[in-house]
Parts: sequence; structure tokens; C-alpha cells
Amino acid sequence: MKELNDFNVEKAENLLLINPNLGHPIFLNIDIKSTTINFQTCLLFVSDTEDSKKFQDSLKDNLELIPILEYKWKLRFLLEKRKKGRWTRIKEKLTRKKKKKKKDSELPDLEGKTFDSILDELKGADDERLKRLKPRILRGDPILPDMLSVEQVFITPISSPSYINDEFCSPQEYLIKNNVFGNLDKFYKVTIEFNLSKEVIEFLKHRNFVMFDIVHEINNSEKRINYHSLVVSKNRNKFSFIHATDLHLAERNDQIYGIIHHWIRTLRGEHLRLFGKKQEKNTKKKSKKKKNSLFPIDLSFKKRLINPNNNFRKFIKETNKKVLRNELDFVVITGDIVDFSIMSKLPRELRKIFDYKYSNWQVFKNIILNSNQYKRKGIIKGEELLCPVFTIPGNHDYRPFHYDLRWGGMYKKMGLNAPEAIALNDKLSALPITAIIKNPMALKGYFSEINPSLDYSLRFGNNIFIFLNSGSDSFKNVRDFVTGLPSLTGLSNKQIKYLENLMNNKIQENDNVFLLLHGPPINTKKSISIFKRFGKKFSGKAVVTQIEELKESLLRRLGKKTKDARIDDKMSVKVGTVSSNWNKLIKFCKDYCIMTLSGHTHALKEFRLGEPENGKTKVFNAPPFSLKKVENPAAIYYDLYSEIYTTSKDIEKYGPFIVQTPALGLGGYHDPKLAGAYRELKIVDGKLSSFKVKFINR
Repeated sequence: MKELNDFNVEKAENLLLINPNLGHPIFLNIDIKSTTINFQTCLLFVSDTEDSKKFQDSLKDNLELIPILEYKWKLRFLLEKRKKGRWTRIKEKLTRKKKKKKKDSELPDLEGKTFDSILDELKGADDERLKRLKPRILRGDPILPDMLSVEQVFITPISSPSYINDEFCSPQEYLIKNNVFGNLDKFYKVTIEFNLSKEVIEFLKHRNFVMFDIVHEINNSEKRINYHSLVVSKNRNKFSFIHATDLHLAERNDQIYGIIHHWIRTLRGEHLRLFGKKQEKNTKKKSKKKKNSLFPIDLSFKKRLINPNNNFRKFIKETNKKVLRNELDFVVITGDIVDFSIMSKLPRELRKIFDYKYSNWQVFKNIILNSNQYKRKGIIKGEELLCPVFTIPGNHDYRPFHYDLRWGGMYKKMGLNAPEAIALNDKLSALPITAIIKNPMALKGYFSEINPSLDYSLRFGNNIFIFLNSGSDSFKNVRDFVTGLPSLTGLSNKQIKYLENLMNNKIQENDNVFLLLHGPPINTKKSISIFKRFGKKFSGKAVVTQIEELKESLLRRLGKKTKDARIDDKMSVKVGTVSSNWNKLIKFCKDYCIMTLSGHTHALKEFRLGEPENGKTKVFNAPPFSLKKVENPAAIYYDLYSEIYTTSKDIEKYGPFIVQTPALGLGGYHDPKLAGAYRELKIVDGKLSSFKVKFINR
């Protein structure tokens, strides 16, 4: 069966399911104590017809919900049924004959074995054999929903109060403006109803949630599949989620190992040809410096190389283990999902269309689904992600074209040396100007195949998660851009209005609010500016140069008061942050959020906000284009709070917090070893109890 990715949207059938989707799934809660198995939900379609009746006739009987189960659970379930007796097994065989055979792709074993053959092999060693089996997704029997109503809907700005009531079915202007779905520009809200199958109900007895693919059959040979897009979850006040950011995925990441490996073999062969085996033996006896001058090849590059794609594959394996232990409910990814949008080395005519098929968005989706993986050297085996994922874009996601890894020493973050970076440039050369261009069309594949929503929210019990798009690179603050800490465009007035609508209509008094965005609301340099050092030198005050010297816990041990630990009156707290509506964002974080999660800096920094009892500070908005100062509405403190406060009581007492999670894909300039990081957050009894950072390689 072909998927939508394999043909042109404009030539396809005249309707497509666009929301929910992989990066914006819809959650439906089921009460653990309730026996209710009936659900209703709404889906958003796009079409080229204004005739609702024609649209409804085209959609009728063409929707399926495919439950995503786990084959090890299925084997254990069937083993339990076999133990019930001979009559049960006879009934199973009779029922099995009536059912259609499953497709080869849905067989539980990679060698094509059936469930029956595996069950026979497991006799006598059930538990041991099951434990050794690797996790793998199994698609269950399809559920056919009933279509209750069809209603044409129109573009709803996020600033409208009605947007927060139906975010899944409120199409946005950029979908039309960026020609995301070709000539399809009419939107329809479809309400469906469905019942859970016995198979899914049984699965939910052992798992906290079950995901569904939503399949829309366009015609007899073509399907649109919105993977992992619907979730039925147990309603509870104890759950965990993971925050990951800055994945920097790209097709070229998987090519680097092969290119360097070939270069080393070629160079090594040339060296042996010129100097001979005898010369090579003499070279080994010389000093390391002389050896490197004659033989400039470091064969340890395999251990040094950091492939962001492999980091993501390792991350998925680690999260899957947590899911199978019922220790994880979903993952949030806050931007810089791809390093750049368009795949490297494409013909010029293909670069202009921003098609999903030729974009790195396909790499992201394929790694999550563990599909279409190229067999290249240096690529580790992956797994399909076993839990839902929520996404928002970052500044790199707006960049269409690749860049030279030598610029700014980027190759060092990947564990490479200069000669290796030069060898890569011969194969993957880049133009300086196009590499820093931003274009909203770079998100076309993201909107069509992953997530059509830039700003949205999710309620999970008494917890509200707000996802905001912090925008592309901003060139207003040239100082930040030149120093490698680019600022972002920030929040628009519509986004501020959206937050106000949430405050007035959705956020309740006892809710825990989590704000997720790519650009950090607060960021500082590692050391204070030379001008502030000079001024303090003559003021008679102690000169503090590094932010690490301003840690709140350190100053407390030195007998300092809380007011002395404020960093906003000593350092600039607006370096490489959002350019627009910064002060309004900080106020929202202070007044409503328990935790604000961001990325962008590839660093581990954690701040907490307090009331500015000793007066409010001011900060430059966007120098040098604007020397106007904006008022900072909060007192800001710095420390590694995730290691200090490890109970819900302390977190609630000392919050709110604004934290930066280090990058999953690549480390920072100052600390490349921070690569492979993520943050695990736990909610116990409806309260945030932990938000520690972890690493996939530690």
C-alpha cells in the first residue's frame, strides 16, 4: 500500500486528514474504575470541495483506527489463555479460521513465524524466553468508527477565544499561505464515535495508555496514515514525561561515517604507496608529533563521532524500556528537530518545492517509526517509539539549506578534527549566504506530515501543557548572532492574546502549568561583561565574573541573604532569548507556570523566579537596533535546582522555574560532552516531584 508521501498531494483524492497527527496527538481519558468504552472525538480534514454532502460521501466507511500494541504482551496474553483449558484452545482455533490472515508486516517475529509457532517454542520456558524478546510494536485489529457529523470550519486565529475550545479543528492561515496541501483549502470538522475492542481493553489492563494510527483510505491502493495520532489514556494523577530538545536530525548525519571512513582508507593507501611498509614501521617508533605529521589519520574517529541521528535512535530505545515498565506516558520535543529542512546534495529544481519526500522531516518520521532505514556503516539499529510525542519547531527548523561544518567549529561538537571536516566539505560543500537564510516554507513537510499546529495546549488531569512557537532566527540583536547565541523572533501579539485567553478561560486555580518553547525566556553568558566588572571595581563591591559564582546555594553557605543571590541586577538575563514581548512572557512564567522548559542553548541552565521586592531591573531589548530598555517583572536566581529540590513540597515552595535542557543531538561549544541529554519529569499526587536531567550514554 502506498502512503501519501509517495504521491503528489494535488493529484490525490480530494480530502486528507491533517489533525491530529504524529506530533500533535489527541488524548482521550478513560477512568480506571469505569466500564465505559465508548468515545467521541473530532478530526480535521482538508479538501477541495465546498459541498459538505460530497465530502461526507467520499469519507464514508473509509476510516480505520489501528491500535498499537506490543507483541511480547500479545504472546503473554495468548499463553495465559492457553492455560485455561482444552475447550478454550478449540474455540480459539475455530475463531482463528474465520478471521483473515495477518499480513507479513504484522507478524510478531522477524523471521516470519506465526504466534502459534512461537507459542509452541515457548513451552517449558515461558518467562525466560519472553524476557529475552526485544520490544516491537504490533498493530492490532482495526476499529471502524461511526461518523456522527460533518461541519465545514474556517481559519480561526489563535487570538480568538474560540480557538482554545477546539484547537485540533481550528485551521491556521499559514497552511494556506505556505501552500502546504496544494489546491486543498477547504477545512472540515468530522465528529466520530468508536468503541474499544476486547483486545484493546485487555491491553489497557497492563498499560497506562494505548495509541492508534488513524488510516484514511483514499482509494483502493492509496492510504493516508496519521501515525500515533490518537491516544486513550488512563485518567490518573501520577505520570511521567520526558523533555527532549535540539535533535538536529539530518540525512547527512548518517553519511558522515561512510565519507570519513572512505577518506581514511584512501589516504592510508596513498601513504603506504609513498612511504612503503618499512617507512611505516620507522614512523611508529618516532614521537607522536612526528608521527602525526607524516600520517595525519586518527583511526579513533569511530569512537569520537557523535551522530545526532544515532543519539535519537538510542533515546527511543531508552524511552521504550520505560514505557514497557509503565514509567513513561509521553515525550515532548521543543524544537530544532532537524538541523535544516532540505536534504543535502539535491538538484536545484527539487530544492525549490520544499517537498516532504526530499526533506529531513522524513528522517525524523522514519526514525520514530523505524521505517525506511538505510543500511549504512555507522548507523545503529532502531526501534519504533512506543509512546506519544508532542512537537514544536525551533529556529533551525526554519532553515532550508545545510551549512559547512567548519563554520564556527561545528565539527568539534560532532567529535571530528579539522582534516576530517575538510574531507566532508569536499562531498557536502555549502554556500555561506544560503545557509543562514530562513524561510517559513521549510516547515511545509512538518505541517503536512507531523504537526499542523504551531501553538496549542493539552490538559492531563490537573496539569496543563502549553506549547508555543518562539519563531525563527532574529537578526535584531546582531551581538547575540555574531557571538553564536542567536536570539529568536519571539512571541507575537496574537500569542500573548492566546495566553490571556488561557488565563481567563482554561487555567484553574489548582492547575500545574507547564510552558514549552524552543527559545529560553532567560539566558545569560558564562561571565559578566567587562564594563560591569570595571564599574564594580571602583564601587568597592566584590567582583563576580562567572555565573557559577552566583549560585544561590553557594551564596547561602557563605552567609549571604537571598536578595544578594539575584543575578538580574548583576548580569544580562536576555542573551539569545526571544526578541518580542519578552517581559510579558516572563510575567506569565512567574504568575502562572510551575515549570518552563526550553532548549536552544545546548546548555544546562536552571533559573527560578521570585517577586522583585528590592526593585525591578531593566534590560536592553534588542541592541543595537533598539537601545530601549524593558522592565524585568521578576527577581531571577540561578542554581542546579533539579538536584536540590527533589520533592513536590520543595518544588512548589521555591518555584516557578525556567530551565534549559541540554541538547539530545549535539553538545555545546563549551561542553560537547553534554550531548545525548534529556529531562525526565515526574508528577505524583498531581504535583511535580522531580525534573532531573539524564544522559543516554551515562
